[in-house]
Amino acid sequence: MRRILKRSGGAAALFLITLPVAAHHSRAMYDRESIVTIEGVVTKYEWTNPHVYLYVEAQTDSGDAVLWALESNVTTIMRRRGWSGDTFVPGDRVTVRGNPVRDSTRKMALVASVEKAGVTYFDNDGLAAGLAASDPSPARAVGLSGIWEVPYTPLVGQFSDPSSWPLTTKGAEAVESYVDRTMNPQLQCTARTAPWLMIFTGVQKIEVGDRLILIRTEYDTVERTVHMDLASHDGAAVTHQGHSIGWWEDEVLVVDTTLFADHRSGSARGIRSGAQKHLVERFELNPDRTGLIYRFELEDPEYLAAPVTGELQSAHRPDLEFFPIACDLETARRFAGD
Repeated sequence: MRRILKRSGGAAALFLITLPVAAHHSRAMYDRESIVTIEGVVTKYEWTNPHVYLYVEAQTDSGDAVLWALESNVTTIMRRRGWSGDTFVPGDRVTVRGNPVRDSTRKMALVASVEKAGVTYFDNDGLAAGLAASDPSPARAVGLSGIWEVPYTPLVGQFSDPSSWPLTTKGAEAVESYVDRTMNPQLQCTARTAPWLMIFTGVQKIEVGDRLILIRTEYDTVERTVHMDLASHDGAAVTHQGHSIGWWEDEVLVVDTTLFADHRSGSARGIRSGAQKHLVERFELNPDRTGLIYRFELEDPEYLAAPVTGELQSAHRPDLEFFPIACDLETARRFAGD
């Protein structure tokens, strides 16, 4: 059974470490080269996923009131930038900088920063720097069980724009025909699947048992089950997150997952989960036991011409609260720009 881990011939793996972060699916409607400044009063603050929204009533030069809808990032990222569910309340006076929507008839903008009472809360300005600044020293872990903080990583950009991946003809056609405005699964609050799910910035909780290991993600509120008492996938059902079995190689947890359900962006944005999708993940503590090293190898001969691999390290953060926030369908559908 362990033969399922064997790599395919001499196919070259793609190491995902260099490309910049791609824009989120709704970002194309914003003019990223322009900045507007909006001064006004908060009328509503939505601390929701897939993105946070702030509504501000401002005045035009003629004195007319106008309501701006201001989009920020996901709650897991916003928490790391110092935002929370009670950062803003109706009546707060704020100054917002952001990228306006390209359609000048709509009062929408993508938040860069919000100033309130002399304090500036950043969003899209200084992405990596803002995330790194919120990362205190991690604690030593006894094992894999615990709370883990996944850092910002360029890997996310690779999954958001997989055009540089080694694609088959069918895979390239899938990316080319993908229309994010209407096909993005998040418009229906459909969760990402591993490994994209696992490398997304946020907080994860792992519970290690003898028969089962549970891996929970704060964003997308997913619970993955790893069966430690099974030797194969025989007889298992096809599911959104697939079927996972695991075993220990010394202190390394190896997780093998197959039987993924068909999903329009199951491997990356625009690349389906095919019937042949096969994922092998390895979890191990770093030498000083303050970090969790995560490695993956993704194969799907139907869409990928070679395996895709990646690696990141999460920090052990027992001080963090695990606070999953479910996707809100009404908020998700705003991504379509309706």
